[in-house]
Amino acid sequence: MAAETAWLRAEHVTKTYGGVRALQDASLQLRPAEIRGLVGANGAGKSTFVKILTGLVAASEGDVLVDGRALPRGRPAESLRAGIAAVPQELMVAPTMTVAENVLLGHEPRGRLGLLERRKLRSRAEQVLRSLGLDIPADEPVGRLSLIEQRLVMIARALSRKARLVIFDEPTATVAPREVDLLVRTVRGLGERGVSVLYVSHRLDEIEQVCDSVTVLRDGRVVAELGRATRRALVEILASGTEGAGRRRDVDEAREPGETVLRLHRVTGERLHEIDLEARAGEVLGLAGLAGSGAREVLLTVCGAAPFTGGDVAIAGRRLASGDPVGAVAAGVGFLPGDRSLAAFPSHSVRHNVSLAALEGLFVRRGAERSEVARLLDLVAARADMEAPISSLSGGNQQKTLLARWLASGSRVLLLDDPTAGVDVATRPEIHQQILRLRSAGAAVLLVSSDIEELVELADRVITFDRGAVSAELTGAALTTPRVLAAMTEKGVSA
Repeated sequence: MAAETAWLRAEHVTKTYGGVRALQDASLQLRPAEIRGLVGANGAGKSTFVKILTGLVAASEGDVLVDGRALPRGRPAESLRAGIAAVPQELMVAPTMTVAENVLLGHEPRGRLGLLERRKLRSRAEQVLRSLGLDIPADEPVGRLSLIEQRLVMIARALSRKARLVIFDEPTATVAPREVDLLVRTVRGLGERGVSVLYVSHRLDEIEQVCDSVTVLRDGRVVAELGRATRRALVEILASGTEGAGRRRDVDEAREPGETVLRLHRVTGERLHEIDLEARAGEVLGLAGLAGSGAREVLLTVCGAAPFTGGDVAIAGRRLASGDPVGAVAAGVGFLPGDRSLAAFPSHSVRHNVSLAALEGLFVRRGAERSEVARLLDLVAARADMEAPISSLSGGNQQKTLLARWLASGSRVLLLDDPTAGVDVATRPEIHQQILRLRSAGAAVLLVSSDIEELVELADRVITFDRGAVSAELTGAALTTPRVLAAMTEKGVSA
């Protein structure tokens, strides 16, 4: 049971990036031994809040107070000294170093000459591991441990700093289902030892299971503070205000998609388990899921960026080889990743970036190329000098230019990963129009978006994923924002 007095308070915190407010007047408090959930949709401000608490980002306004004293803004060392430690979603260990060296990394015991005192190192590391109830050999190289054990070593590292607060960012996103219970038990054990926990997760069943209290963010604001909350109550809060996002504005219910263009049959990979999926010509198929659920992994598998170990992937009946991007493009697959820097050649011209996927030889007729690129840029409403470097364009115009590339290629299957991420409000509907234009032209469009309302607006069907498997398919009247959100956060929800 958490004590009554809060030792950490974030008061009226605001963070502005340019003209965009990532956090606005957000407050949060933590008591000793309290396990508090922090939830919200992607872009709600969770990551910014965590970075401010840990000192990685300086708040524009407001303060973080520990025992009544305001911490210096943007000073990670001061936050760490105050007892605030984070366990990131990414696995951050030194695989060739021992468990003990990883646990005490950065504050190893050293003698007067600066030499490492290995006996003390081992003893202190073993003490931390025992306090967590972990039976992991201190002398074992971390690279030989299982992934869950490596993550537990990261928790031990945070505790070795005498942390009063440990922040977990999506702690089970990359953890196998059978290992989730072990990690959850470890988190609960921290609370029992008097350590406060801030548990950031999209997995609402875990929030219900683990947390004593919950803070809900939306659009950078705290919209709810709850005691122990059920998954159902959290879904209702997260989905509130989204009921207007029902179906696509240009719904064409009478229109039937064409033949099956893409088929996945029992596809298994590092994060996929026997996926069966079909996409048809003239269809936008939405793929939704939490981090590591399998939605984005499907895109990476189809485009050849991620190999698969079982099953078949076929484009119009043509089977694709595992991990073969060149073969995927040749079969008619286009991929627009969420990170534009992975798709663009920044120092090359707009013209070259558009025509690249359609070039059939070493030599092209420059006049015909310029004419076709100009037509495509006009088609996607991209305002750009085709001879300027693509890096000189705004984010929205870069995104539209890259869409023009796949229009030029005539891709039969187009994979879009968060196509409107980082674009301005005015550009967003223009990109939506281009996606629907591709659909009307007969492409099979697979769309992954962190914005559920965008999926609901654009998709003819939405398939949700949970821990590498399909959890639901929604279409017609069942395709609403609350239903997609519910299906993403509870395995096995049916339409």
